[in-house]
This record gives sequence, C-alpha cells and structure tokens, in this order.
Amino acid sequence: MPLPLTAFVVVAAAALAPGLARAQGLPTEPLSVADGRLVIGAEITATISDDDPGFFNYTDYEYSALRNFRIGVAAEMRASQKFQVLGEIRIDHGNVFEPFALYARIRPWAGRRLDIQVGRIPPTFGLYGRGTYGTANLLIGTPLAYQYLTSLRPDALPLVNDDLIRMRGRGWLSNFPAGNPAPDRGLPLVNSFRWDTGIQVHGVNGMLEWTGAVTTGSLSNPRVDDDNDGKEVAGRGVVRPLPQLAIGGSFARGAYLSNSLENALPEGRSVTDAVQQAIGLDAEYSQGRFLGRSEVIWSHWSLPLTSLNSEDTMLGTTSVLAEARYRIFPGVHVAARGEQLGFAHIATSAGPQRWEAAVRRFELGAGYSPLRNVIIKASWQRNLRDGGRIRRDTIGALQLVYWF
Repeated sequence: MPLPLTAFVVVAAAALAPGLARAQGLPTEPLSVADGRLVIGAEITATISDDDPGFFNYTDYEYSALRNFRIGVAAEMRASQKFQVLGEIRIDHGNVFEPFALYARIRPWAGRRLDIQVGRIPPTFGLYGRGTYGTANLLIGTPLAYQYLTSLRPDALPLVNDDLIRMRGRGWLSNFPAGNPAPDRGLPLVNSFRWDTGIQVHGVNGMLEWTGAVTTGSLSNPRVDDDNDGKEVAGRGVVRPLPQLAIGGSFARGAYLSNSLENALPEGRSVTDAVQQAIGLDAEYSQGRFLGRSEVIWSHWSLPLTSLNSEDTMLGTTSVLAEARYRIFPGVHVAARGEQLGFAHIATSAGPQRWEAAVRRFELGAGYSPLRNVIIKASWQRNLRDGGRIRRDTIGALQLVYWF
C-alpha cells in the first residue's frame, strides 16, 4: 500500500474513534513548556488521490501535492516580550526532511503592533502565502499560481523563443540548450512550498496591516543561500474597512536566475538583469456561515536569451482565482474554487504564440470534522490545458488533517 494511503487509513481510524483518541491522550492544544516560554504545535496531513498523468498537481517530477504524507512541527521560544525565536520542520512524502522556517522576531515597543523578523521568514506576497495547505486551505488542491510548474528554469535557458515553445506544458520536467542540460522541474508563479530568507518588517496601524521584506531569492524561487547576488524586495498591505471584509495588495521584484548561467549570457549581460516582477490584488469576505476569497496576480519574467541576435523576451502571466466555503451545519462544509493561469504571446518562427499553455481548474469539495482538531476532506478536480501531452484530467482526492 502506498505511503500516503497507509498514513491516511491509520490516521483516519484514530480520528473516527474519539474514545480511542482520548484514551491515547492525543493533544488538542499546543504544548506549553517552561511556563509558556516554549510552545510546540504540529499538523499531520495525509492526502491520497487518483493518478495525475498530466502532472497538473506536481511540485516536481517525483511528487504530487495530492499524494503526500506531511508532518509539520512548529515551535516558538519566548525569551522575553520583545524577543522570540520561531521555527518549523517538515517531513514531506514520508522522507523529505526540511527546516521550513527559522527566524527571530523582535518587537521593539511593547505598546505598538510592530515586529521585525530575521531568518527564513513567512511569505510577504499574496493571499495564500501562508495558508495553501492543511487547515487553512478550503479545499485539497493548492491554487494554481502557488503550485503549477511552468517550463521556465532558474538554471537553464533557451537559445531562442522557439526553444521555450517546445517545452509548453512540460514544467514538471523541462530542459533547454544553455546551462544545466538535465531535465528538471520549472518555476511556479509563486512558490508556496518553501519560505525565503531575509528580513521582514510587519505592522498594524488601525485598519491597515502592512508588511515589507528584503530576501535572497525570488517569488518563484525562494532560497536559503543567495545564488545570484541579487535581492528581492516585496511588500503587502491589507485594509479592513469592515470586520467581515479584507482587501489586500502585494508587490514583489527580484532576480531569479542562478549564477551558473553567467557564462552562457551574451557579453555585458548579468543574471541579475533577469528579474521577476509581480503585483497582486485580493479580497476576503466572511459573513455567518459563508467565506469567499478572490485573487488576481500579474507577473512577468525578463528572459535574456543566449542567442546574440535576440533581445530579452518578456514572459507575462496572469492568474485569476475565486473560491468560497459554506458551513451547512457545525462540522460540515462544502467548498468550490475556479481559477485560471493565462500566458502572454511571444514572437516565434511560426508567428505569435503563448509562451506557456494556459491552464484552467475547477475544484469542488466537502469537509467533515469528527473532532475539533481533525478534519476530513474530499474533492473532485477538473483540469484543462491548451498544450502538453495530456490536456485534460479529472482527479478525486481525500485528505485528513490533525493538528494541535
């Protein structure tokens, strides 16, 4: 039996037997140690699904976001009211261990809602930066903008635009003539599976919440180490004119190519000349049993082709998303999400063509909470793509989440 399915069956059996769960003493709240100076929480998620031959939900060639067993353990050490250290470690797919987050939080003034965070910090950009998985996700699938892999690579480049067209719909395993020749995964619009490293300032002033950050990676390629001597600048603001309404805007700009491509570029060009720039607008509305969210992201990458006779190509992308959840009665909800990734035209030998195959996704699902800190979800997902080897796919999925 595959690991995600085994994990799902085991965790589901415990979750659906409240008496057994209580007998085993499973925690329902974060663990507090040393008079609250150390707080530990965890989230365990088991997800199973049908096969995904079109790689619509893959985060790289080997792993699908819909087939996973994840253990995440988060801790907060409170040295004082003004200084805390926070971190999270994750085990994905049962064997991929990663220090997901590790940062210090400094609060200079006790009476002001202002903090400075340094290290591997939470995302600044977008509505879904922190909540694309587990309990915060209304459905099971990750939004396209935060997961779907384009063919664009940080360590390999096309010689001409036609090389890019040949890889449309192949983001799970693309390759190009210059740089690293080995087939590998491409870049998503926003990478929600890794956090970036740098410094972040966050504050709240009345109905305005704002965040600014400088990091080593880029929106599509967050990093621990700096691979191009460039920096990303990102900012986000959220206005809450009403208790039930939040309106947000985000911006990010950073170099995304690796230093390994420096020698492949024409003379006088640098990898830091290749940048990704993105703007996002989003809104969230909740009233009673209803919760609705929407987000639009405009992004473009500047692509320095290695052909000496070619100018830089601008790769434009637009993401549109709308989703909603309705609680039928306590413990049971239904949810739906519709979204699309669109791509701009570029000049090719066959005339203007979109540089990547457009993708549309509709997902419908439901959730049931047998216990306060356990939720079981089921979803049906339909994917459509204007290119690639497989252009349409329907996938069913189940997910169980336990947290404390």
